[in-house]
Parts: sequence; structure tokens; C-alpha cells
Amino acid sequence: MNSKPAASRWRLWVDGCGGFLILSGDSWTIGGASPAGSSDVRIHSDLPRVAGTLSRREDSYFWEFAGAARPAELILSGHPLSMTGSASLIFRHPSPLSRSAVLTLMPPHRFDGHVDGVILADETLLMGATADCHIKAAHLGSEKVVMTRRGDRWLGKVVGDTELSELTVGQRMEVGEVEMTLEKA
Repeated sequence: MNSKPAASRWRLWVDGCGGFLILSGDSWTIGGASPAGSSDVRIHSDLPRVAGTLSRREDSYFWEFAGAARPAELILSGHPLSMTGSASLIFRHPSPLSRSAVLTLMPPHRFDGHVDGVILADETLLMGATADCHIKAAHLGSEKVVMTRRGDRWLGKVVGDTELSELTVGQRMEVGEVEMTLEKA
């Protein structure tokens, strides 16, 4: 029996799209990117070390301020999290077929680790040019790539293909027209 827990943090670099921090689980802390910060999602801004917690319950997401005695707020797709400070963190749940969601920041703020977005991953992610994709890749036209997680492994394929290919951590891979590199973060 393997007692090693599955990885919970990855970085995905997609040519022509940018870099993404992928986090698994159902609850994530969000805070400032101070050297002593320990939040799951760290933002270069005037946020405290831990501003709050974003959690997934069934198919919905909720925001709770750190240390606040008020109830968790339901977060709607396309809306910013109601955080204190100047950063505007936008939540997107692009596809009802996947419980995965995406966080993006409005300029001039940026995520720690030089990534362009954070993906709160469940089991599947979709890449393509349409609004229902977690990773927007305009150069794909009508082609879509799906990534699925199985424990500590990620697999990918072009939607419509039957065979999944394992994405080797640290190795540049090509799935359809998408070239990408997956790393443990």
C-alpha cells in the first residue's frame, strides 16, 4: 500500500496561453504574498497573510473572511471575491460539466510564482477557445483538450479522441495542438 499522499499543487505552462497554478482539494486559503505567508493562493497586494478561505461544497463555491463571525458568501461565476484591500480577484466556474474553477486577478496585481491564473481543480480541466474552458487558448479554434487527474497523475487528450496520454511531470508534452509542461509546485 502506498502511503504517499497525492500531489496537491502543480504549475502548468501552456504555450500561447500562460502559466497556471493548479490546486486540488475542496478548500483554499487566500492571502498576501509576504515571505512568511502560508496561504494556498498568494497575491502581491495589500492583503493580510490570510485574507480568507474559498471552499467548494457540492457544485457551489463559498468565500469566508478570515476571523470573521459572518456566514460564508456564495460566489457566483464572473464575480470578484469580496476581499478587503485593493486586489480584485475574479472567480469563474466556466463549465457545469466540471466542478473545477478559475481565479484571475485584475491588473496591476499578480499572483506569486509568476502564474497568470489559479485553477481550483476537481477531476477535469478543459482547454480551448470557448467560454466554457478553464484555460482559454484562442489559437485552438474549435479543438478542445481535456485534462483529467487520477491520483498523482494527469492525463490529457483532444476531445473526441479515445486514448488518454499521461502528462509526464517536468517534460514538455504535446496534446493535439497544445504544447505544455506540467511541474509539481
